[in-house]
Amino acid sequence: MAVKWKNPKERMQVAVIGGGMAGAELVRLASSRRLDITLIEPKHQVECQALYPDYMGGLVRVEDMTAPLRPFCEKVGAKLVNEKALAIEDHEVVCERTRVPFDVAVVATGAVQNYFGIRGVEHTFSLNTLEETMRAREYAESTYPDRIMVIGSGLTGIETACVLADSMETSIYVIEAMDRLLPVFPAGVSCRVEKALGRKGINVITNARVAEVTRDSIIFHDGSSLDCDMAIWTAGIKRCALSQDLDLPMNRGWIQTDQYLRAAENIFVLGDCAWVEIGGRIATKTGIEAERQASHTARNLHHLARGKPLKPYSILAGADHPLALISTGNGCALGVYGDSCLPVPSRLLHVVKRWIDKSITKRYL
Repeated sequence: MAVKWKNPKERMQVAVIGGGMAGAELVRLASSRRLDITLIEPKHQVECQALYPDYMGGLVRVEDMTAPLRPFCEKVGAKLVNEKALAIEDHEVVCERTRVPFDVAVVATGAVQNYFGIRGVEHTFSLNTLEETMRAREYAESTYPDRIMVIGSGLTGIETACVLADSMETSIYVIEAMDRLLPVFPAGVSCRVEKALGRKGINVITNARVAEVTRDSIIFHDGSSLDCDMAIWTAGIKRCALSQDLDLPMNRGWIQTDQYLRAAENIFVLGDCAWVEIGGRIATKTGIEAERQASHTARNLHHLARGKPLKPYSILAGADHPLALISTGNGCALGVYGDSCLPVPSRLLHVVKRWIDKSITKRYL
């Protein structure tokens, strides 16, 4: 049975750990007179990771990708603890200087870059955080590398390669350890994307496992190597230090949730740090799912505060039926729905994607 709030006549204290897309959206939607919400986030702004590839190509500004958290929290009536969460003890979140009591906690800490123990990754750049993305763009603009290797062919890797191919006169390589691009997507989608990259002159190398990165080369497990002036690592993510230390059920390295997106009776988990598997379907780690999970949990918190039972979650973008808009550069994009690409003009899809991505931070201003 789903838990009910034991004191529906009292205000429920909710601690939200993480001010990324899932956490910030939950705070925006859940704020009400029945809930005392505290957002715990060490950064000072919400950041839209979907726009990082565009920033690499000079298509957007930092202001387009960020929104300050304190004015946002004040606007919606939430408290902001501008600190890093260190642990959850009983009914308190232990932060660097503060302890935040809660009746319900929401873990939305996102994920960090996973380098899989590869040697020499200090020579690579990452697009997992705003700071790292800014450092990568500064390096590309100041050195103008002749050969750029994008390691990993997920959505970020593909979009980064495409935008760099449009903005720089340089050789771009996409390196993938599996036998095709976008390996978590259906094969037909991978084929369509590879053709799009080929038309842009992007070199695609599959079945290539990186063993080491040096200052000027990529070395593979079979002993071969490629000269490289800049390496951008987009090959994987893993849960952050806090979610690793929590005494919660895990699945494949992520926090396991139930059908209500809970890992414990009073702890919800959303976004990239969560393993959401319901009815045999596995949720993708995408912005679409993160927003949907935040919206559903906001409604469930309102139900809980009123003493009503929780409603089970329904996955929209599952691994068995992905949903995505993929920018392929030059003002074009592909729409993926299930096993196929949407039969919609690519320039129209790009307009829709840019509008969606740019609207994300605007909702927090």
